Amino acid sequence: MAKKGVPRAKLSTPKYGIKLRRRAEKVLAKSKAIYRCPNCGKVAVRRKFLGVWKCRKCGYEFAGGAWEPFTPLAAHAERSLE
Repeated sequence: MAKKGVPRAKLSTPKYGIKLRRRAEKVLAKSKAIYRCPNCGKVAVRRKFLGVWKCRKCGYEFAGGAWEPFTPLAAHAERSLE
């Protein structure tokens, strides 16, 4: 559930235009979201730092995308290997 109030992008960016502020807000929302763990299946994966993700339930730590743990490019590469 998102918090109400000032968007994160407005707190950290100067005035560069509404399109860039909205894009920055979407990126920040993706990085702060909680994702499903590929190891245990629980929705408990949070970003540790840029590109590193960790499950809070089982402790599984893995490398993923900068803003999302599973990128569309990685999914495409995995499909082509099968």
